[in-house]
Amino acid sequence: MAVYFIQYNLSGKIVEQYSCDFDQLKANPIGEKVRMTTDDGKTYIGFWDTFLGQGTVQTAEISKYDLDERTSNLRSSNSIVTFVPTNRITKLKTSLHSNPQWGTRPSNKFEFSKPVKIDPKQDIFKN
Repeated sequence: MAVYFIQYNLSGKIVEQYSCDFDQLKANPIGEKVRMTTDDGKTYIGFWDTFLGQGTVQTAEISKYDLDERTSNLRSSNSIVTFVPTNRITKLKTSLHSNPQWGTRPSNKFEFSKPVKIDPKQDIFKN
């Protein structure tokens, strides 16, 4: 089954889009926020935790924070993980640099924001 892939930047501009078989995806959205749609119309939102490129992937794993969305504070260090069979995925939308390690606030929502300004003199992995 073909997957329609769309990759956005943080402000919502489409960076790349194409249709292909799941095992032919050119991008590896590891750690990025995704919104997946399956053949039965269900939508799943979270962070992509499945490494692509080492053989056929049968199940996609996405995770969410145990988070209070209003305050962006973690309730616990636990993740909420969802497993989705890859042969059911019809649409995969990803957002580049959407992981909080890039300076965005923690959120389980698939939403767009202003681009993050990164100071090249500062360590991006430092809190």
